[in-house]
Amino acid sequence: MHWHLHLKRAALLAVLFAASGLTGVDAHAQQCGPDAPPPAVPLNDQMSGTRVLRRLVLGLTGTTPTAEQYEAMAAATTPEARDSILRSTLEAALTSPKFYERMVNFGHEWLAVGAYTTGAAGDAYQGDMSGHLFKCAANTAHPGAYYAVHEFGDSKDPARQCQDQDADGNPAVPEVHQVEPWWAPGTTVTVLGKAGSDVTQVTDSKGQPVDCGLANGGYYDPMLPPACGCGPNLVWCSPLYGLQGNSNHDFGMQRRHPYEEPARLFAHLAWHDRPLSDLILGNYSVGTNWLRALYVRFGRQMGNSALDKNTTWWRPDADNAPRDPLHPTPNDPQAWREFVVEDLEPFHLALTPDRARSGSIDRTYRFDPRTTTDAPQGLPTAGVLTMIGSLSSFPRERVRAARFLEMFACQSFSPPPADVHFPPLEVDPGTGGTCLHCHRTLDPAAISFKRWDFNPAQSFYVPWPFMPGVGRYRITKEWLSGQYPYTGTSPGYRWKNAFVPNTLLTPVTPEQVKANPEAVLLDTMPDTYTLLGEHGDGTMGPLGFGKLVVRSGEFDRCVARKMYSMFIGRDLNPATEKGFIDKLAREFVAGDRKLKPFLRYLFEQPELRRGL
Repeated sequence: MHWHLHLKRAALLAVLFAASGLTGVDAHAQQCGPDAPPPAVPLNDQMSGTRVLRRLVLGLTGTTPTAEQYEAMAAATTPEARDSILRSTLEAALTSPKFYERMVNFGHEWLAVGAYTTGAAGDAYQGDMSGHLFKCAANTAHPGAYYAVHEFGDSKDPARQCQDQDADGNPAVPEVHQVEPWWAPGTTVTVLGKAGSDVTQVTDSKGQPVDCGLANGGYYDPMLPPACGCGPNLVWCSPLYGLQGNSNHDFGMQRRHPYEEPARLFAHLAWHDRPLSDLILGNYSVGTNWLRALYVRFGRQMGNSALDKNTTWWRPDADNAPRDPLHPTPNDPQAWREFVVEDLEPFHLALTPDRARSGSIDRTYRFDPRTTTDAPQGLPTAGVLTMIGSLSSFPRERVRAARFLEMFACQSFSPPPADVHFPPLEVDPGTGGTCLHCHRTLDPAAISFKRWDFNPAQSFYVPWPFMPGVGRYRITKEWLSGQYPYTGTSPGYRWKNAFVPNTLLTPVTPEQVKANPEAVLLDTMPDTYTLLGEHGDGTMGPLGFGKLVVRSGEFDRCVARKMYSMFIGRDLNPATEKGFIDKLAREFVAGDRKLKPFLRYLFEQPELRRGL
């Protein structure tokens, strides 16, 4: 056999394969497989004008474009004409009430607080902290007239007044008053008995004076002292009772309104072109008569009667305060109207001359219970961070810190990796144990949220909110004793176990607590602490927290990410797109942290016009 010829052929083939760049298995696969694919063509992901129009209108108003808008865009024959339509559509959307509604809905998604369950348990509602008014049935002698649950005390039926009877069922015509109520300005209601009178003080069984403006709990309904009036224009009372006040969904019921407040403030800032940093730095909010009444009653229960004779807070036409675009009627009590919180609740401090509206980061109030036994004047107002609804829906200081860091700094809290080891837990979860992973961030933040808690003592049934160490709620050593009645659900019993001296959450010494029990309520972050890389400036309470979040830059980056996602439709990844996020944050700050200028900037971004 001519084996040498086979060797020559094999050698020749090897040379040819080598020259072609194909060898071994790859060469065989290339010979037997399909032809090589052509070079990739760049993807054309530019959207049509009508699709960009849809994205723009849907993002800003929550609705789709009209047929006329689609037709106008389809008829535009040049890029300039299409761009002109988009720009005019943008400006029209930003001035449409639909934009306000869209911002309310987005506000609920972003500022997700829970329902206002404070003072609610089972089939009772006491969260309004007011004396409750009932209505006479249609088949009585006084159909539709109001009467107070407290009229005869808590042992006899006040409804007997509706049938012209006294507390014991004997014939007796009750007092009848015509009153303009705070919840329906411009109208009058009929009120039976002392509830409609001007009685502001009564005496108890020991002959001691009793303030008619302070409510206490009944079985279902809170009540004022017997034989008391409901104050000027019934401001100490509410037309709510039992299950009728227990709805979280009905705008005709008060409980819905504190849930709405954070989202409504965001929409208000967007609509009126205010800095979004006012969400956590502002001394003002917006509210209907229902919500305003909640602040007024909270301040009254805390011991301040300054609003008793104020007849303007419940009159929507009494001032020209900015309001929402959905309630333009001047005297509409359901309008979301702007107010400086201290004007309604004196313990929410404005910290400005003449209580002027402000969102300045320079507002400051310092208080240290380690160095004084005096009480602070109150809590510096800080937008969402000090709202009754948001503070009450997050029941503890650490939960508040976590939720607000998530909302306003886009921080996330997740379990540590399995292979990470921590010092053993002794007393403080901020310095030892697996929980250290989160608590070393949470606890410095949680310090700011200590002065809001819930006290069941005054209602004997469900807890009402209060500011510990402020107003008439001074804290003594008995609160921390663990002895009756400061046991069980008492806030003092919780503080005894949660606010342990010499921990990250409570950086006070046992000696300081002995000298002043209110030292455990220290709500100013010490100079040695940092949060988000920043040292505090000594401002107490949630305002100190808000200033840190803004100064760190995390607020600006977080808002930029959230607004980009809302308008463009894509979440940004901080791990891979940090530079772009920083750029967006700079643009947001350059526009004074206002939403409309930032949305106009996003309109110019190429990604708005891209999609598959």
